[in-house]
Amino acid sequence: MKIKLNLGCGKDIRKDQNVKWINIDMADLPGVDVKHDLTKFPYPFKDNYFDEILSLGSLELINADFIKIMEELHRICKPNAVIKIRSPVFPSMCSAQDPLTKKFMTWNTFEYFTDDWHYSKARFKTVKREYIYSLNHKLKWLSFFPNLFPVFYTRFLFNLFPSNNIYYKLRVIK
Repeated sequence: MKIKLNLGCGKDIRKDQNVKWINIDMADLPGVDVKHDLTKFPYPFKDNYFDEILSLGSLELINADFIKIMEELHRICKPNAVIKIRSPVFPSMCSAQDPLTKKFMTWNTFEYFTDDWHYSKARFKTVKREYIYSLNHKLKWLSFFPNLFPVFYTRFLFNLFPSNNIYYKLRVIK
């Protein structure tokens, strides 16, 4: 059975009969399996434990060293585990409107965790990344345009036609 972590779950409690979900948050909310302050290291899990980590709008809110957070996620993941992240994308209005935001995410944020950089020993391969124009189901189809030529869009069109979020799928390299 796969073991998945719902990081900073809040009220988004995940349950599945074919997957063991662990919902972690610093708030003592109904359905939270593990109450833990994610600024405190180490996280309360053993090494190489998770097959997947899901972070939907929570990673950017953790008030701790971002590299340390990523190293901790790397530690608790099995080799080749998947980390899925959705975050407001900078410089959209969504990225800066929440006063709790501590880390801004961009198209290239996770490129600094490859062998080309030496900030950290934690290594990830970016399997997928895409702009999400809007989470509104009626506007989601507009995400098609920024993802046609994302580098061109990032450099030249983002300020004219800003997306609200970015999605990453990372593979843990060990």
